[in-house]
Amino acid sequence: MQSPLESNDAESDTLNERNVALPEDTFNSYRGYLLNEVLHYKPIMFFVLIIVSLILSIVFFHGNFVFVGIIILLIFLTCFILIVPVCLFRMRINARDFKIKLLVEVITRKPAVKGKEWRTITYNVNRYIFDHGLWNTPYYFYRDEDCHRYFLRLIEGKTFEKQEKSSTSNVTDGQRNKGVETFTFHSKPSLQKCLSKAAEIEQQSQKDHWQEQCADIGLLF
Repeated sequence: MQSPLESNDAESDTLNERNVALPEDTFNSYRGYLLNEVLHYKPIMFFVLIIVSLILSIVFFHGNFVFVGIIILLIFLTCFILIVPVCLFRMRINARDFKIKLLVEVITRKPAVKGKEWRTITYNVNRYIFDHGLWNTPYYFYRDEDCHRYFLRLIEGKTFEKQEKSSTSNVTDGQRNKGVETFTFHSKPSLQKCLSKAAEIEQQSQKDHWQEQCADIGLLF
């Protein structure tokens, strides 16, 4: 699987935030967007087709009351089972790589609370989800506010340690010889470190945002 740090497209880093098209710009309404997402969600459409087929069979064989009764029972049973894919459709994607991709975008672009950078972040994350088979369309987040809200849920109320910049210039040869330094190899960024860094950036953005409203509000952060 492609690392979240790798760009999906060479042009993604040079996107003009004002020209990024999100689902809210593509569809006439949220209902149209939601209908499009449902139509592309195969588990739901599979059960819908079954229900439609059962209803049509009632139309053609309405004279057979026993058969119609069985079909009606099957329709209710299918509708009940349909609850499962509907619930799965409403569940948020929880893949680790997806979270890292979002956090890396935040760390890279350092968006303001209501900054236009969130449009580019949302666009890139939507493309990532689609390209990696996590969603059926490149329209997972309807607008940038949805993406920002999801990001806030990842960090809200959590306590993080500020990351200190490591420096090898202060380490003497004697210190190096005291023992063998070891490390654990990771092919991808640490989720916890990404969360901590992104939370630090968001905290500063929130502080700047509220200080614009009231100069003394920064004392409350």
